[in-house]
Amino acid sequence: MNSILNNLHKIAIFLFLFSAGYGVLLRYNFAFPLNIKYQNFLQGHSHVAFLGWGYIACIYAILKLFITKEDKYNRNYKTTIGIILFSIILMLFSFVDSGYKTFSIVLLSIFGLTSYVLSFKLLKDLKSKSIAVKFIKWGIYYYLLSSLATWFLAGVIITQGKTDLYYNTVYFYLHFLYNGFFVFVLFGLFFRILENKGILLNKKYVNQFFFFLNIACVPTYTLSILWSDVSIGWNLFGGLGATFQIVSHFFLIKILNSAFKKLVENSLVKAMLYFILGCYVLKIVIQLASSHPYFVEKSIALKPFFIIGYLHLFTLGFMSTFIFYILKELGKLEIRKTTFKLGILLFLVGVLLTELILFGNGFSLLLSIGIMPNYQTTLLLFSAIILIGVFLLMVNSLLISKSNN
Repeated sequence: MNSILNNLHKIAIFLFLFSAGYGVLLRYNFAFPLNIKYQNFLQGHSHVAFLGWGYIACIYAILKLFITKEDKYNRNYKTTIGIILFSIILMLFSFVDSGYKTFSIVLLSIFGLTSYVLSFKLLKDLKSKSIAVKFIKWGIYYYLLSSLATWFLAGVIITQGKTDLYYNTVYFYLHFLYNGFFVFVLFGLFFRILENKGILLNKKYVNQFFFFLNIACVPTYTLSILWSDVSIGWNLFGGLGATFQIVSHFFLIKILNSAFKKLVENSLVKAMLYFILGCYVLKIVIQLASSHPYFVEKSIALKPFFIIGYLHLFTLGFMSTFIFYILKELGKLEIRKTTFKLGILLFLVGVLLTELILFGNGFSLLLSIGIMPNYQTTLLLFSAIILIGVFLLMVNSLLISKSNN
């Protein structure tokens, strides 16, 4: 089991490759219709992306950066992570085979219960009082909060079916997983990397960034339920939360101003950091805009473009690029190898082009210009570029010789 813990990042990238492969297949199905169960592949694609790739990669980085070797190789970690990996790998096939039904629900339940044990173990072992640990702990708290929706969801389906409450429960889960767990954990990992590099952080700015980001997390959930029949007060509450996020970003910029030059090794790392920051800025600006009733109405009508574009902006542009950067900093991706250079360039270009196509066509339809010719084929091509990039990054991780973990 020690070897599994040491190579958890490789397993995470492997799962990302599968998820990206499912995504390309779904795009192919739009361009050249196949006889596949679209909804099943979509569920497999999404679940493995954020539970297999995002969650596992973050757990690996937390163990690497915050947990001592003695604690890391504790039987508790070995057992819980082993069970979690087993359940996720089975999800690759269970969703495709039968969708969100008994076997997949059982696997998700096993994952959820085991992740609780892992979460409480991490909270116990995160003993430092540094700001980085503070971010990680709150990320775990938000993960636990998000997971409550999964248990409530089963009751909603049984008693009401797929009503507004069902979808708002799903959005509760996604919001606190994305904007809670992933955002806080990724910034916590980033700040620990800065600390390890000996880069001094302005404690006042970091604490203010944490404060405004934290108080924004709960109210911004309401932005996810504005599509249902709610009063204008919910728009104002969600807009307030989004405004707090904008305020927090000003403190993030102040933090980065003093650290950026020491972080930039070369033009490729610079491109990655700017890409991460750019996607994050777009994310919070979109959230602020989405509090306005006009944009709520239009985003619902143009869901395949705006909402899907937003989700991919977060998962690919922000979360995944950030994780690749962190893995590079941990020495698990070798920047000097061609596989990394070409892989990350293809990944970034693929993400950028797909976002331009998704949002571009959304605005084109909004302005009554019409959809671009060969839209689905073009999107398929750009999605394939992302897949090739992930494949090369997986190869890069495999080529690196074993290092001390």
